[in-house]
Amino acid sequence: MPEKTNENPLRLTRITVSIPAIYSWKGSTAEGMIVDISSGGIGLDVKQIFVVGDIMRVQFRAGDRLIDFWGIVRNVSGNTIGVRFEELSNENRELIEKLVDDLLRARGLSSHEGY
Repeated sequence: MPEKTNENPLRLTRITVSIPAIYSWKGSTAEGMIVDISSGGIGLDVKQIFVVGDIMRVQFRAGDRLIDFWGIVRNVSGNTIGVRFEELSNENRELIEKLVDDLLRARGLSSHEGY
């Protein structure tokens, strides 16, 4: 069995964006701003305090389409939280992948980047 190495690990490329979003968490709803997106999740600027493992619902518009998903907080850095897509319909997954692909192509970026 070949030995696994982590010399050049890759992650999904995050694209800087500024997309208004609405999020729901523990019975309250608030507005936030998506600051980056990849096909695996988003970076979201928030006003509340979150901890890793919190589950939240997020809604945002991509063109004329509403994307609605449940996500799990994977990291917290000041007012920005990283939210991994957890429950996402196939239709919304396709919309996000198209949005990300279009942004990557427009900026000349690869779908994966080094850490």
